[in-house]
Amino acid sequence: MKNQTLNTIAKRFFLGNLVAALLILSANATTVNNKSWDIDPTGKKADVKFVGSASENLFFNVKYTNETGANFKVFVLDENGETLFQERYNTKNFDKKFMFPGNPDVNKLTFLIQSDKGLFKEIFDVKVITRVVAEVSVKKG
Repeated sequence: MKNQTLNTIAKRFFLGNLVAALLILSANATTVNNKSWDIDPTGKKADVKFVGSASENLFFNVKYTNETGANFKVFVLDENGETLFQERYNTKNFDKKFMFPGNPDVNKLTFLIQSDKGLFKEIFDVKVITRVVAEVSVKKG
């Protein structure tokens, strides 16, 4: 009887910890500057940084120095090339934070910053790797 109760408690403890560990996901993202066409190649104009993750969401910060104040577009594409976000801006010092759901099926995001006249275009590829962490500890008391 005592052995059976101990086995039941150990199984519940193990399954509870396993479920809790599966819910804890960590997402790592790296940005790679893919291509750049710039009329002023000496200065860095655009930057995309992974800020972090919380509550299964991914946070990015996009900065773009638009010296002339001309119109430009910001696109965010998924791995299939489908547009997740598209907006036109004309601010000189663009600084915007983006939040995307950390879906385990999302492996890649692409940030594209492009001037309306095509004089500036920069692409940032973001690879998203989701890992499941499981920590299990069983002790005999």
